[in-house]
Amino acid sequence: MTPSFDFYFDFASPFGFLASRRVSALAKAIGRDINWRPFLIGAVYKEYGGAPLDNPLKKDYTFRDFFRRARFDGIDEVRIPANFPASSVPPSRLAYWVEREAPERMGAFVEAAYRAYWIEGKDTADANAALNAAAGLGFDRNAAAAGAQQQDIKDKLRFETENALARGVFGSPFILIDDEPFWGSDRFEDIERLYDY
Repeated sequence: MTPSFDFYFDFASPFGFLASRRVSALAKAIGRDINWRPFLIGAVYKEYGGAPLDNPLKKDYTFRDFFRRARFDGIDEVRIPANFPASSVPPSRLAYWVEREAPERMGAFVEAAYRAYWIEGKDTADANAALNAAAGLGFDRNAAAAGAQQQDIKDKLRFETENALARGVFGSPFILIDDEPFWGSDRFEDIERLYDY
């Protein structure tokens, strides 16, 4: 069985978006599979405070750094999602529905949903944006809409969010590999150095 690591992210996170575009290459480099784990970072801020956008100086820097990092990563144009920051419940639930129905396609859904928010500028709270991402991958839109509202899917997102907090996840992106924590996409090189064997 191939070893794996947990990739925690919030669809409303700009740096989660950047990490999502590189995490498959990281997994390949270290010979591991990815456990895609969307969670709601708002739960972290509710429990512990420290929402980065509450600090105007940090907010200005965050977006300046995000646009710079996007250029470094070869992304010509990024947009801040409409109504930002907004709930990322719709794509997070839908991601867990995709995982249940076709686990091998979860990474593709994450990529499509992130593209809708951070390149096309769609609202992360708009369920239609998430459904369009799933439909673009060939999923039946009505089945996806119904599936995202099923209680077991709602419970799954709640469990993963609570589990993330219990495991010490406090930001997005956040990787846990053999219970070793790494916060931020700028730690990918560290992971490669430690796990490239």
